[in-house]
Amino acid sequence: VEVFSNADPSKVWTVRELSEWIGIGGLGPLFVGGPQMTADLIEEWVEETDVDGFNLAYAVTHESFTDFVELVVPELQKRQAYKNDYCQGTLREKLFGLGSRLPNEHPGASYRLAGLATA
Repeated sequence: VEVFSNADPSKVWTVRELSEWIGIGGLGPLFVGGPQMTADLIEEWVEETDVDGFNLAYAVTHESFTDFVELVVPELQKRQAYKNDYCQGTLREKLFGLGSRLPNEHPGASYRLAGLATA
């Protein structure tokens, strides 16, 4: 903030203004705040738009994701707005119910390595 304010003494930047101006997080919505405020914003966004998920972008490499997982997720779980447990199985099993591997007849199965095809 200081660097930008020094570059233009007539403008006093806030962290929010800077984050919006330089595009932290990409083109999507930007949630700034502590765990409770962030959870509030996420719940508000879900309520107003009926989205069923979010793609997270980082502001600081990997620390942003760690902060989200360790601080925001538990807050959302307390509010029953984020799962605590997941059903067993791979995504393929959940979508198609045909086991965790591609069926041998599937075109993608032809790309298996010979030694791994029977594993």
